[in-house]
Amino acid sequence: MPVDSTHPEYDAALPSWTRARDVLAGEDAVKAAGEKYLPRLDSQSDEEYASYRKRAAFFNATARTLDEYLDLIFRRAPQMRMPNPEQLRGFVDDSDGWGTDFDRYARRVVSEVLSVGRGGTLMLMDAESGRPWITFWQAGDILNWEVEQIGERMVLTRVLLRDAKRLCVLKLEREATTKETTSPQPSPTEPVWPPAEREDPGESEKFRFVVELWAENDQNDPPPPDGFPLRQTTAGQAGATGGGWRLISTEVPLRKVQPLPFIPFVFHGPRHSRPEPDRLPLADIIAANLDHYRLDADYKHGLHFTALPTAWVSGFDKAAPLRIGSSSAWVSEVPGASAGFLEFSGRGLAHLERAIEKVERRMATSVAAILRTPESGFGEGQLCGLGSIVASLNESLSRVLRLAQWWIEGGELEQLAASFAMNTDLDAHAMSGDEITAVVAAWRAGAISRDTMLERLKRGEVLPDGRSVAQERALIHGNPGGRK
Repeated sequence: MPVDSTHPEYDAALPSWTRARDVLAGEDAVKAAGEKYLPRLDSQSDEEYASYRKRAAFFNATARTLDEYLDLIFRRAPQMRMPNPEQLRGFVDDSDGWGTDFDRYARRVVSEVLSVGRGGTLMLMDAESGRPWITFWQAGDILNWEVEQIGERMVLTRVLLRDAKRLCVLKLEREATTKETTSPQPSPTEPVWPPAEREDPGESEKFRFVVELWAENDQNDPPPPDGFPLRQTTAGQAGATGGGWRLISTEVPLRKVQPLPFIPFVFHGPRHSRPEPDRLPLADIIAANLDHYRLDADYKHGLHFTALPTAWVSGFDKAAPLRIGSSSAWVSEVPGASAGFLEFSGRGLAHLERAIEKVERRMATSVAAILRTPESGFGEGQLCGLGSIVASLNESLSRVLRLAQWWIEGGELEQLAASFAMNTDLDAHAMSGDEITAVVAAWRAGAISRDTMLERLKRGEVLPDGRSVAQERALIHGNPGGRK
């Protein structure tokens, strides 16, 4: 199989990713795609089609919706839980070597997942600074992946990434295998973490993480891409070829002179962190947005040819100039000569107007649907819509944070406690003065408990950002003037 072979699911999802990026890029990108998004009318010449497309307006409701969702999610600062904050402080303040703190990196991940439903994070250690750093990979640059059952778990064993004109292959190699055993069917967990070692040494398998860098055969040996300045490595052999590509370097990243037993790559998705692509969260809005663009093109086309009055004459000299205006009159000596204006009087444009309004309502419904709150049939604590997407990303970003903790502290990866939590209470809003007064009055009257009052004030954004109900309660009890 050629080294640049793409996964079938990647091939299936790529058109929808391209469409989403074109729509989010705005009017210029959509119009540059030509007939891909705006089919040519029957018998239109190139010049007529260019005018038809130019008259249309593309209202980018999708990009506006994405910005609103991001502002809503990050309206409250994300909460980080780090057992040893000082050890991770350098990574949290500068996660990628470009001065991007982890909160801003999380916003980039959320934006990518909301846009195309997929993204990835690779974490390595910089030998000079002695701290971990991350690189983000867009959906279109994660070309292929492989998952294998090892023991009772599904493990990520290969990822193919594209960096400009180079390919980066992340793979998990077996160092030694003594004998095979039959394992039960694995549970459907995300294949991110390494397999647990088996108790019987005779049945254990050792793995090492390897990075291969490939370049096209017609290129000179390029330097490693920005995402792979692997300094703490042992070098392998280069020179192998595969299709139109040539292997130029093989690196084995090390932690404390030991190779990694897993691939430090985390997938991000709207519903899970598995490698397979998921449906685009904004798919319905994107489809309606393009539908609106096509209808607007037809509407403007109709206005251009029918709404502007056109003068007509009969019985006049064809060579004589006819000027329109109050300063001149048309006179003909031909009996029965006449003149007038052609004006649109049908109802065709009204049908287009109603169709445009219908699509706009559909877009508004799609925007609101993803913000819906759980209905009565949902169990307590369950999330849906945008809240469930944020919850899924909280899990994957927490894994990224735990990977950083593992690079620094070591230990069992699954037992590390670092976590990252963005706001999932998306329907909350700041309380008005009257609402605050009503809540406090209910507490004074004994209708609600103090904890309920404090929780309501926290949801209403009355308590300072980052302060828990327990912390507020402690401050109240520590204040001699506070109510007991």
